[in-house]
Amino acid sequence: MTDLGRCSLSAGEAYSMANFEGKMYIFSYPGARISEYDPSRPYRFGENPRDLGRIDEISYRPRSALSGPLGRIWVASIPDYGLWGGPLSWYDPWTGEKKAYYRICGDASCYTLAHLKEQGLIAVGTTILGGSGTRPKVDQAVLFLWDYRREEKVWEGTLDCPVHTFNALLVGPDGRLYGTVKGSGPSELFAFDPKSRKFVAQVSLPGEPLDLGLQNGPDGKIYGFTSSCIYRLDPSSLSLKEVIQEEGAFTVAGPILERHIYFATGHRLRAVEVF
Repeated sequence: MTDLGRCSLSAGEAYSMANFEGKMYIFSYPGARISEYDPSRPYRFGENPRDLGRIDEISYRPRSALSGPLGRIWVASIPDYGLWGGPLSWYDPWTGEKKAYYRICGDASCYTLAHLKEQGLIAVGTTILGGSGTRPKVDQAVLFLWDYRREEKVWEGTLDCPVHTFNALLVGPDGRLYGTVKGSGPSELFAFDPKSRKFVAQVSLPGEPLDLGLQNGPDGKIYGFTSSCIYRLDPSSLSLKEVIQEEGAFTVAGPILERHIYFATGHRLRAVEVF
């Protein structure tokens, strides 16, 4: 491994990243600042990666980034300290233009993103959380569908159980939207049909799901993380099976690369051979 050094003018965590046209866009706390990194050029902080400023005026913790729709990078964020209503924002790498949709989910915050390409929509999962130092003003997180061409919300709904955060979203191999939620009750995985705009299934999870902890495997199955296991979901039967179990081993979900699934346990990068 190589430590490339600093990647942002922000001094906190790099919360989310997105790849677009051969470049990496890194969104960091505080301030949801954007850094653009071109891996084909030498790494020299200040030049490459270069700072592109804040994504908008109030985003602070950029929890999820998505590239693609309209050739833009989209970001879901929790707002600054003492504020409510985390925006959905975008950055256009071609023009440098930025835009934020404030109060798009009221006093909740945008938290997770997925592109429903066939429908021309972005699925946005929210959290009841506001900025640090605040108490939630809403009781239930929601999932909503955003028409990025018309710049409007076209549908909003939630599960029939207490949900505080929609913390992972993924378009599965069957075109359905899958996601995980956290709340005051048991943690669950859901399937959502974007054509009928209905939640069509809910599956109990073996532990608390990790943020951004869902991905498609090379075998047509969906793989997910909880704090205690990696699990496999068969989209056709919605049957769920634990692949590997180790209490407290999984802190941050990582990618599937060839035969391995990567993840972090605290500061350690680890992998398990699955395929």
